[in-house]
Amino acid sequence: MRRLDRLTAGLAALALAVLLELVRGHADWGPSEGVYALTSRLLLDGGDLYGGLVASQPPWVYLFGALALAIHDSLDALHLACGLLQVATGLLAMAAVWRLTGHRLAAIAAAPLVVVTPWAVHQHGLLLPEQLGAPLLLGAALLAARARTARWAGVLAAVAVFTKLPFLLPALALIAASPGRAAAARWAACAIALQAVLFTVLFGTGFWRQIVQAQAQSGQGLEFQIGAWVQAGWNLAPLLVLAAAALWLRGHAREPALLATVAAAAAGVLVATSTIVKPGTGLNVLVPSEPLLATLALAGVVWALGTPLRVRAAAVSGALALLLLAQSASLLIDPSNPRPFHRPLSATPGWKAGATREQMEHLVFEAKRCPPGAVYTGPPLVAFIAGRRVPADQPDAFIVSHAAIHEAVLKRLLADGPRCP
Repeated sequence: MRRLDRLTAGLAALALAVLLELVRGHADWGPSEGVYALTSRLLLDGGDLYGGLVASQPPWVYLFGALALAIHDSLDALHLACGLLQVATGLLAMAAVWRLTGHRLAAIAAAPLVVVTPWAVHQHGLLLPEQLGAPLLLGAALLAARARTARWAGVLAAVAVFTKLPFLLPALALIAASPGRAAAARWAACAIALQAVLFTVLFGTGFWRQIVQAQAQSGQGLEFQIGAWVQAGWNLAPLLVLAAAALWLRGHAREPALLATVAAAAAGVLVATSTIVKPGTGLNVLVPSEPLLATLALAGVVWALGTPLRVRAAAVSGALALLLLAQSASLLIDPSNPRPFHRPLSATPGWKAGATREQMEHLVFEAKRCPPGAVYTGPPLVAFIAGRRVPADQPDAFIVSHAAIHEAVLKRLLADGPRCP
């Protein structure tokens, strides 16, 4: 690919990321963003992560957030850092589509497409483990496709595991599909062991109790959320159909090994979304699946247009692309009732904005008016923006209240006061 093509793709992705940030502002798209942001700030301020400061995920998301906040302590800094991650993921997709198809326009389109898929827009710029996992897994799939770089694929896959433990599934899948799987597996095992030792030394055994034992306790019982599964299928359907076409036409791939590693990683991420049966887990788990599926989808379109069925392929691809972009656009047009992002035949608009940018401005204003010394009990994101302390300095009230090992912390959280609102 020419340098101008790469520059065009990068600038298009960056422009869309900036536009999304300007339109979305500080709207609240879920409680997780505020939890991770507050935890990162407390870590930066000397908090005892996995000790006095309860956390539910491996360290990389908090370390990434603390790094961004060290540059500038604001939500805008976090959004900028995570938005750049999405742009980087788009550039990785561009490289993958080029290696698979050799089609310049499709490769250039990959970068901006990854930024505007439905769940990329829904979770744009949010500090989440899934935002970190997306470029790690796609980068690992790219490296795993060639034997000489397979060991570095193992390293990236191992880092993804310590971003969110369920990423072990796509990590194993892409390593198994690699032509250099032995080297990838060895280096992944070493990188996992190194991180395990390092984080145990840094954070003590509380690290393991909180990311494994507490998580298991908070998910006792299964909740088969049929609506969530239908929503996931609805949002991913356009990409899944076109990705299936790519697998059907896999004989056209310039790098069959790359097709295999990307498809394996995508399958692994989709299997990992089974965690939505666990209470407290949201559909943000879909975020890392979209770049992988978008890569396959664009390859499928290119190859289908080269068959005798090119007219039908163009019509179907165009219709699916319009549906995909309409879902994304609806999140910006009407955040309180985003249709067709929300699944059809449902009267209740789920997965909408918890608070629009205007509503957030009001909530932040009210939070700043709370009496000095009062702990803020509203949305964690409001507490982060307003600079308010949360009860017992524990941003993740969900894990504290649901995991038995945090019983003592829960008592402190409930006793802390005075409270506002």
